[in-house]
Amino acid sequence: MKRRTLILLTKQFPFLQKEQYVAHELKYLAAEFEQVFIYPHDYFGSHESISFELPDNVHVIDLNKKIQLASKFERLTSFIRAFFYEYIRTHNKDWLVSDIKRIMPIYAAQYALGNGLMRWLQENNIDLASTTFYSYWFSNSALCLSILKRRNLIHSYVSRAHSLDLYHEDWGLINEVILIPPFRHFKQRYVETIFTISDHGKNYLKKKFPLLKVKTAYLGVDDFAFNPPGSMTSEKPVIVTCSGFDENKRLHLLGASLSRLNMPVKWIHFGDGTMRKEAEESVTSSNVEFLILGQTANSLIREFYSTHHVDFFVNVSLVEGLPVTIMEALSHGIPVMATAVNGTPEAVLEGITGRLISPNFTDEEIDQCLKQMFTDKEKWNQAGAKCREHFEANFDASKNYKTFAQALAGNN
Repeated sequence: MKRRTLILLTKQFPFLQKEQYVAHELKYLAAEFEQVFIYPHDYFGSHESISFELPDNVHVIDLNKKIQLASKFERLTSFIRAFFYEYIRTHNKDWLVSDIKRIMPIYAAQYALGNGLMRWLQENNIDLASTTFYSYWFSNSALCLSILKRRNLIHSYVSRAHSLDLYHEDWGLINEVILIPPFRHFKQRYVETIFTISDHGKNYLKKKFPLLKVKTAYLGVDDFAFNPPGSMTSEKPVIVTCSGFDENKRLHLLGASLSRLNMPVKWIHFGDGTMRKEAEESVTSSNVEFLILGQTANSLIREFYSTHHVDFFVNVSLVEGLPVTIMEALSHGIPVMATAVNGTPEAVLEGITGRLISPNFTDEEIDQCLKQMFTDKEKWNQAGAKCREHFEANFDASKNYKTFAQALAGNN
């Protein structure tokens, strides 16, 4: 049955700039559905300043200022049932019990937000039979929809799963902080299909949960101009990074490596974050020119790639799903050096579209890899065609998102 309406739950999109990649997919969703309603599920600010241009049939619904509370008895009863369902199935029982004070208000909030969503749907006469519910993240918004599904208020929902929301316990335990999104098993019980952004993610879930319905649906990026050529003799090698500054992105380790190599290089970074100072202080060599351009609109980053020569894109994260930033670099014919974590090797083909290093790389490993790429610049200048070829085959938004949107709408 063809669906006419899509309810898309994001975190903050279309506000702020943290989910710029949703914009790539949105125009294809809008083409397959008569109407799309975006619910920025974790955004409680002003709805007056939208950061992205939206298609004409896409609208933003503001629900979080009018949260529909339920009785304490209803919320508590629902929580107890979900908690025991989770407790029976999780291998982290001690963590679940010790973290109950954190996850109880999370569940209560999602119960209330679900009430608000249902009230809005009723007030606007949305036909649930022809509506698709889609959570962009397999996190709190998926919990909200799972609660609604369990209460038989919606027929079904689907969700993407990326990194933190996919590898759940592994991410939280690696970083030794409580980042684990709760109710993994409860969400998996009620989601119709999980669309992972990599084959690695799909295989990871299928190995742990063989009965779970999981499909790979690669993200994608739009096709822009090929990165312009640069001089091999007169210019410094130019590397680009694009991310936040934090403990997972580990950009200070890149700065330390470049400083140890003490070779002329220009490092340009798009993004900002809490560990910016550490990254700046890690650059101790005068041969390393470090330029931080801060939070930058995606359109301007793509324009930069189209007009400024870049030798390599670098990602040294400890945990990733399959970074859109790497897809963007490949689309411009820019080789990539990255950690071989989760889905990243599906984009960075060793020796073809770039180089891979261990997620827990040593100083010697990252130094040798960077040095090889800098000294064998001619080889990597010639790798641009392979990068483009890999992008066109796997990460072209016009192919990936059209196919995905048609599947959600029942049009294929």
